[in-house]
Amino acid sequence: MTSRFAGAVLLAVVLTGCATPRAVRLDTGQGEPLVYVPPRTAKPVEIDEEAFRKVLTRLVLDMRFSLDTREPERPRVRLAAWGTASRPDSARDYGAWCSRQDNPGECLSLLEDGFSFMDASARRKMALSFAWDGVWEGAQAAVHEVVNPLALKAMITSAMAAYMLLVVAPEPITKLIAVALTAYVVAYLGVDTFMNLVQGWQRLTSDSERAVSLQELESAGHRFGRVMGENGARVLILALTAALSGGAANMASKGPMLPGFASAALAAETQVGFRLSAAVAGGVRSISVAEGVMTVGLAPNAVAMAARGPGGGEALSSDVSPSSQLLDNQLPDMLPEELEVARELGVTPVSVDSAQFARYASEERVKWVLTEEGQLQIVPHRWSSVEISHAVASGGRPVLAAGEAEFAVHGTTYFGIRITPRSGHYLKGASSATSKRAIELGRKAFAQYGITFPP
Repeated sequence: MTSRFAGAVLLAVVLTGCATPRAVRLDTGQGEPLVYVPPRTAKPVEIDEEAFRKVLTRLVLDMRFSLDTREPERPRVRLAAWGTASRPDSARDYGAWCSRQDNPGECLSLLEDGFSFMDASARRKMALSFAWDGVWEGAQAAVHEVVNPLALKAMITSAMAAYMLLVVAPEPITKLIAVALTAYVVAYLGVDTFMNLVQGWQRLTSDSERAVSLQELESAGHRFGRVMGENGARVLILALTAALSGGAANMASKGPMLPGFASAALAAETQVGFRLSAAVAGGVRSISVAEGVMTVGLAPNAVAMAARGPGGGEALSSDVSPSSQLLDNQLPDMLPEELEVARELGVTPVSVDSAQFARYASEERVKWVLTEEGQLQIVPHRWSSVEISHAVASGGRPVLAAGEAEFAVHGTTYFGIRITPRSGHYLKGASSATSKRAIELGRKAFAQYGITFPP
């Protein structure tokens, strides 16, 4: 009877924990922190195998490796020694595992004196190296012509171990590179998965310290691999490789290379309440995790609009298509002339992911509309000294929102400077509520392409 009661209590605790959403505290240093609860419907951003291989190859090509032409010392001696019967079973197990690698001799050289002499750090890294097994075949195939896959795996494993030790430390993460990594991970995977990673790492650490054989380390690593999942492992490998190729300063330019970056930028706003571009650029100062709550120290302009409304992410309406909310073109008689002028100047509406957008965005500002179908269309504010109307962007049809925007460009990355609901065609005489809604929709539309604006 007692055991049944204890089981019931445990089940209730588990169910309560699952039902309670994990919260994010956004501390701007101005008043009480904002408490943001991500929507339960949030899903991770998926990275498929083909995209993973393609981007990993590009990132590795950008990495700087020191060249060493010296022959490795004593590889044949170690190979022979590890195969002898005088070695303990754990050594033979390690030798068998190394024999399945691309370079068994180099693999064996990573362990100088056998399993029993590995310290806690080495055991953690060894266990972690097994955690990549679910996706490493794809990584190896992508980079084997560029770099030794075993060397890259060792680098990524060491970087991951160092990063996770910062995450689980009692003090908040303040190193910019670790903050940027955390921002990417939670943007792609969500707060819940990130919290599970923290718990999984703590278990891996404990299990690896108690391990007395290679099999036990392998089991610990595979358990952590299941916590990451294939998609999580791909996200971490790409983010860590981007960090290794140039540190925090380089992640701002490398980030948009990652598959699904635009979706991740939007997810960061809805899942953790801050702007991904601001986090990478230093707008997020610290991140800490304790008792199911993530606390983020950040600048006020890094807080996403989703976190500012009452009720957090669920306060923004997802229903933006009713015809009663459409904005009509208030100057329909001018449309034929406006379209003709645009045609003569060679101006056509474009999307943010088109090549022509770069030309428009390099001007002083652009005009944007969000069509009834939810498509973001852009035209320049002026072209050849002639002002282009919002009606050109919409084809004169009703829109959900309209306004103007200004950008800053860093390489291939765009940062929003200013967004307004200014439009004589669609918002002339509009109420403050209508203008506010237009801005909200505009921000969300640009965020889908990884472009966010200060509040």
